Amino acid sequence: MTDLSTKQALRRHALAQRDLIEPREAHAAAESVARRGLALVQKISGPGAVVSAYWPIRSEISTRPLLEALANAGYRTALPVVTATARPLRFLLWTPGEDLDVGPLGLAEPKAGGAVGVPDILFAPLAAFDARGHRIGYGGGNFDATIEALRAVRPLTTIGLAYGVQEVDRVPAEEHDQRLDFVLTEQRIFSCGASS
Repeated sequence: MTDLSTKQALRRHALAQRDLIEPREAHAAAESVARRGLALVQKISGPGAVVSAYWPIRSEISTRPLLEALANAGYRTALPVVTATARPLRFLLWTPGEDLDVGPLGLAEPKAGGAVGVPDILFAPLAAFDARGHRIGYGGGNFDATIEALRAVRPLTTIGLAYGVQEVDRVPAEEHDQRLDFVLTEQRIFSCGASS
């Protein structure tokens, strides 16, 4: 039996499950997340709000259909830019169809010098999550640092994106870990209430 008592073990287990998702399932999941993600954003805020999502890497659930749906509905979309490990991310406004550059960590980012957009709503990637809104990322600490910094100065709604297979019974949360307001999977929306 696999020991899933540590973050590292939970991360490995959840990512292995995520890697098993077939391309056809992944495409359908991205479309489902886009429809329900847009509806959730519309309940939270009106057009014109800045909504940030990550650019997908590896087997992450794709945000491309979601970003297109948000932009078409009048939201200002932004992508994160990594400045350093465990430091808050910067966000640059980006519209689907615009070119992306490869950042210093090999991640797709908006072109340098673009307009800064501070998110009102932030979609975060994750490796594993629980129903209470605790997430396990990839270990860099950037999203926790970002959420903490933004919540200290303004209202922020956070939404984790994942496949249902990435849910675990309990994430061992530490003091610096930031809970999410919602987690959105291809199957359902978890309302976690971190900001309420």
